[in-house]
Amino acid sequence: MTTISVLMSTYAGEKAANLAAALESICGQTRPPEQIVLVVDGPVGEEQETVIAHYATDRRVARMDVVRLPESRGLALAMNAGLDRCIGDYIARMDSDDISMPDRLELQLGYVTEDRSLDVVGSWSEEFFEDGTKPQLKIGPVRHHAIVDALRWRNVLVHPALLIRAEILRRVGGYKADFGKLEDYDLFVRLVQAGARFHNIPKVLVRVRSSLDQRARRGGLGYCINEIRFRRACLRRGFLNTRQFLVTTSAYVLFRLVSATSRRHAYAMVRR
Repeated sequence: MTTISVLMSTYAGEKAANLAAALESICGQTRPPEQIVLVVDGPVGEEQETVIAHYATDRRVARMDVVRLPESRGLALAMNAGLDRCIGDYIARMDSDDISMPDRLELQLGYVTEDRSLDVVGSWSEEFFEDGTKPQLKIGPVRHHAIVDALRWRNVLVHPALLIRAEILRRVGGYKADFGKLEDYDLFVRLVQAGARFHNIPKVLVRVRSSLDQRARRGGLGYCINEIRFRRACLRRGFLNTRQFLVTTSAYVLFRLVSATSRRHAYAMVRR
């Protein structure tokens, strides 16, 4: 039987209610995972601890492993700490403030069971906002070659919506913290270059919690520097040619340095 481990992390800044909603959406799957691995990235408050204790005894999932880091180390290193504890054939990524649709794992497992050549199965997503802003769909290419072609220009995969073959995730060395908050994009490029095959299910299987403030923070000099470093690495690895490097780097430097309002408009345009 093919087994699934759900890998997620939480930290002090997360709301207990969000963590509870995320865990409930996993425990309530039509095809529950064999294991949840929750990395607690540094100390968290009493409310989150209460949520963790409650779901650690939830019988709908056979096993929940809680990995505690003494101090916050960031998403990439937290993911690697959790990956070491995953026992599943496939790793389902999940964020502590997002919500998986009830049939997410059942549908994704169906795809990898039917086509054993697939290593990464994602889906479309819906970004939702607590301030009343209208939800926005994030859609992307479906088939492998279209996904790879699009990745040369922008990140078209939804990280917390992915089901990844554990063997290939470990083979590429898991996550790396070399490029700031671009750790997911960097992982996808390394998976492509390792020969992983991708597929996106053209259906919303994850609702991603977002905010206008969060989008506004995805800019500034630090983000800009990491963007340049990341794309230079893609050029050196042969993932980008010179033209692609120049075009994408110029576009993303501009994107990271424009005003927060302009950045919000750009996000809305690419998600239509």
